[in-house]
Amino acid sequence: MKISTKILVLLPVFIAFFSCDKALEEDPQNKLKPETVQDYDELLNYGYPTTRDYGTEVPLDFYVEMMTDDQDLSYFNQDANEYAIHPFSFEITHEHSSMMRGYDQAWKNFYEAIYYANVIVENIDGAEGGTAAKNYLKGEAMVLRAFSFFKLINLYAKPYDPGTAASDPGVPLKLDPIVQASSYTRNSVQEIYDQIDSDLTEGTRLMEENDQRVQSKYKLTPVAANLLASRVALYKKDYESVIEFATKVTGENSQIFDISGTTMEEAQTGWGYGQGTHYLSPDNDNVLFVYGSNEYYTYAYLPGALGVSDDFMNTFEPGDLRLYYFSYVKGPQGRIYFKNRPFPNRTGEPVRGFRVEEAYLNRAEAYAESGMLREALDDINYIRRFKFDAQFDEEDGNYYRYSVSDYSGKEEVIDIVREERRRELFGEFHRWYDLRRYGMPEIRHQYNDETYILPAGDPRYILQIPQVELDFNPSMEKNPR
Repeated sequence: MKISTKILVLLPVFIAFFSCDKALEEDPQNKLKPETVQDYDELLNYGYPTTRDYGTEVPLDFYVEMMTDDQDLSYFNQDANEYAIHPFSFEITHEHSSMMRGYDQAWKNFYEAIYYANVIVENIDGAEGGTAAKNYLKGEAMVLRAFSFFKLINLYAKPYDPGTAASDPGVPLKLDPIVQASSYTRNSVQEIYDQIDSDLTEGTRLMEENDQRVQSKYKLTPVAANLLASRVALYKKDYESVIEFATKVTGENSQIFDISGTTMEEAQTGWGYGQGTHYLSPDNDNVLFVYGSNEYYTYAYLPGALGVSDDFMNTFEPGDLRLYYFSYVKGPQGRIYFKNRPFPNRTGEPVRGFRVEEAYLNRAEAYAESGMLREALDDINYIRRFKFDAQFDEEDGNYYRYSVSDYSGKEEVIDIVREERRRELFGEFHRWYDLRRYGMPEIRHQYNDETYILPAGDPRYILQIPQVELDFNPSMEKNPR
């Protein structure tokens, strides 16, 4: 039997597990499983988060990007705005699902990825094949499982707080592929993060000790795993570990995507097509890992609905070419950005990725929070060196370098680092999560004559558990509203 057939046979197991109806109570029997390492390697492709929904595409978590202070709605496409207005006005609910197959598919899709990772972790040791290949694949599955839990806990639970994490409700912790008749409850935030840390530690070790020298940017590598570990540590405010993991990344790959050879005049022509197309290309040396498919619902609004906010645009300095790589301005349609177009086909199609720049940004923030201000600005300046017009006049004072002597102390440097992070990672689905860990500040959106406000610390910074899950699991605690 070919592996494709075996995978299809396994799909009903997943559907039964996640359909949230009576099928959840049934334990499927006599299901065929993969046999070789190659079989399991192909099956693990389903463990990578994607917008897949068995032949169609649904959003992962793009809607949280629409809720940030980086976004604005234009006045051009009123039909598109009927859909976009819900997340833009901070009103994400599952009652909107009939409009566009559900804004919030993250719960389903990330638990799907966890299911397949669990299948590999549970069964790979008994597969036919070499020990090194099996160990590497198990490590890859564990890191993928950690990534999915990390996304879930930062969508549906409070930001990590060491003082309350043990009692804060998180998400269900499911570590085996066995269907249970009983309903699921929420584990604590601390339990989820403990599992994330455990999976990352053991998974990365297995990958490093059994490195298969994977060349594909669509597969996790030990370097990408260390970048994820630095991000997790940053969210936990474990700054020593952030520095450790980020330094492992930069020790293996210090490449920054260089746009400094483009002049400002060149960048402002051609609507940014040539520049923005390749910012996240898998061909770039600085790109470590890409995942997910192009979410056509995500930016189907462009160029009609979503644009870049004035608040974000005003953070750019003269000479910073990223402004023109990320957006252009065209009349009533508003500002339209192209940074996330991974391939030169059509505009407005984002792809998710891990880049070396994030390692420097994570480490810079950890340095700044630890009072190592010079080191923090060194990392920031290293990135900025490749993002400004190399012919820009340094003498006029508007150039890329920051100096510790220009700032009065730690808090100002932290602000500098955070603003640089905002600019460099724009549109890559970091901003919402960053705002959460910054203390959940107030966000204001303006559209037509309406002002929409997300107050500081508002419960809507935590997404509601999908209603279908709450209906099936009455013991599962809802998030407050």
